Amino acid sequence: MIDRRRRRVTLGAIVLCSLGIPRLAGAWGLEAHRWIAFRAAALTRCRTLVDGHEREVAGFALQPDTVLKPRDGAAEEIHHFLDLDAYGTPPFAALPRDESEALRRHGRATIERNGVLPWHGARLAHTLAAAIARGDWSDARRTAGYLAHYAGDATMPLHATANYDGQRTGQRGLHQRIEARLVDDRLPAFTRAASRIGPARPIPPEAASSALFGALAASYDAVGPVLAADRAARRGTRVGSALYYRRLDADLRALLAARLGTAAALTAALWDGACRDAEPAGSAGVGR
Repeated sequence: MIDRRRRRVTLGAIVLCSLGIPRLAGAWGLEAHRWIAFRAAALTRCRTLVDGHEREVAGFALQPDTVLKPRDGAAEEIHHFLDLDAYGTPPFAALPRDESEALRRHGRATIERNGVLPWHGARLAHTLAAAIARGDWSDARRTAGYLAHYAGDATMPLHATANYDGQRTGQRGLHQRIEARLVDDRLPAFTRAASRIGPARPIPPEAASSALFGALAASYDAVGPVLAADRAARRGTRVGSALYYRRLDADLRALLAARLGTAAALTAALWDGACRDAEPAGSAGVGR
């Protein structure tokens, strides 16, 4: 998926890449993104948004990868990640969580080079709330699908690090091996475990950025285990062999299933926070 998207770089993407925007890469595979949206539709309390429209919303959840990236290139790509380690070590205090302050301190070129996912997601949460408030359910469902995609990206470990493809540690190609060959090819096994994670409290639009930062921080915590699992899986066998994937699956299924389940719960919570008709949550937070 990474290589295919790179072949689709548009003129606009080439221009932006010349300014330092680093990559065009996917996060979860398309089937995983579709599952996140369907699972969020089962969890959300904003029933008018999804009832009878689950397939439509899930279709929109794919479009940031299938439509927006090919059309807008790197101008869209920066919405899909945040390289936290570009700002030092945890807790990444060098990066203000307020977008205006981050731009003032680091400048637009640096901020965009390292990704703007939580701020873009927060803007979409506000857009979703506005569409629901005015009763524009067509726009609301499209926006909800897009928001599901970026919430999913925030939970994918390789979207929280500058080493997003293992290229800095001699593990190039890791992104595709995780998203396509490991998770998408074995999706039912991952989603059975992911489905154990229940609903979360609604997240209002004004808290969306903070919630997405939190998801990215948890994703960053998982980067080390993902890299270690890849190194262990390749010992004594060819990268990409059946044995390699059996080992990778054994080491990472629980971790990545939890990230998928969290993606769906986070998505539903963001939808609920934008939906005035959502019923009160019955859970204390995203389950694990």
